[in-house]
Amino acid sequence: MAAPVSEIWTLILAVLAIRLGILTHRVLPRLREWNIPPAITGGLLIATLVTAAREAFGIEILFADGIRQTLLLVFFVGVGLSAKFSALFRGGLGVAVICLAIVVVISLQNLAGVAIATGFGLDAALGLFFGSIAFLGGHGTAAAWAQAAPAQGLGGALEVGMACATLGLIAGGLAAGPLASWLMRREPRLAGGASPASAVIPEPVPHLTSSELLNSDRWLVITLVIALCLALGEVLRQWAAQAGIVMPGFLAVMVVAVVLTNGADLLRHPVDMAVAELTGTVALRLFLAISMMGIKLWELEAFILPLLVTLVVQVAIVCLVGLLLVYPLLGRGHEGAVASGGFIGVALGAMPVGLGVMNRLTATFGPAPKALLAVTLAAALFADTANALLVNLGFALLN
Repeated sequence: MAAPVSEIWTLILAVLAIRLGILTHRVLPRLREWNIPPAITGGLLIATLVTAAREAFGIEILFADGIRQTLLLVFFVGVGLSAKFSALFRGGLGVAVICLAIVVVISLQNLAGVAIATGFGLDAALGLFFGSIAFLGGHGTAAAWAQAAPAQGLGGALEVGMACATLGLIAGGLAAGPLASWLMRREPRLAGGASPASAVIPEPVPHLTSSELLNSDRWLVITLVIALCLALGEVLRQWAAQAGIVMPGFLAVMVVAVVLTNGADLLRHPVDMAVAELTGTVALRLFLAISMMGIKLWELEAFILPLLVTLVVQVAIVCLVGLLLVYPLLGRGHEGAVASGGFIGVALGAMPVGLGVMNRLTATFGPAPKALLAVTLAAALFADTANALLVNLGFALLN
């Protein structure tokens, strides 16, 4: 028996799921150390309750989808607005190396995912969810593509994507640090570690003050920018459809946002990124909670073995790219090792994983400003855009 949940109650439960996740992380701090978002933890707990209700009483709870779609689009507008070409160019050769490594790892992750899916008799297109959609992309990207038109009809896409993204978060934190530390210790001068005095003290991240948060003019402007991106994104999506190009809605609004933010920079009227990023963060947290609540855990049983094989293969791919491409091209040594660790964390898990790994490495072995700049800029400004474009190409080739 189906039990639909209205839009407003879905939103209420999403907020409660995030709060549940926060409380769970306080009880189980290891989840926080693995950089698993509270929205994932809380949403998964609710999904477990939903599964129990289905098994015990035959009731299948169906959460509303409309608000999730809107939150998804708002989040990807924020992703697009942050993709500033000027910052990428300022990063120099180091950023170019990480961008190259990102393109390589996306391609290899997807080739491996398709091969694994085909080998287990699954739809080849589902292999993209065993690939960069989940690993480099993360939970938000996995949930986005699971509901996109090219993925319609792929049974278990959301469940596989979310499972791989969660495994990637854990694996990124566990694999990146040891490999980078091994590279560090190959340098004789670093074998004994660095003194605490040589550790990097990161610059404070700017935050909105109370008065800035209460300034409604800033929120009105960014609301206009987001709404404009949503409207023009729909126009772009329809134009692409008429031209025979399949472009998911979130990709269309992201492209519009990239053009808008870089155009605004050229006109010397940059987008208010502090407010835009805060809006996108809230949208992402709610979107992830709703997506996790709606996961059908009972559908994962058929994918246990492919998931385990995928995890081993993807960890090997990312570590090899970090070791054989990122490390030598960034000059080996200290900077190359820190960049490799950060890249592995990002490519398997997410930006917070990569940053966490690099912070731990610099605290132990000393500063690596070039590596921090290269990985941070490339991952923040290039990875999502490149992944979206290459995954879209993958679906076009497989469908």
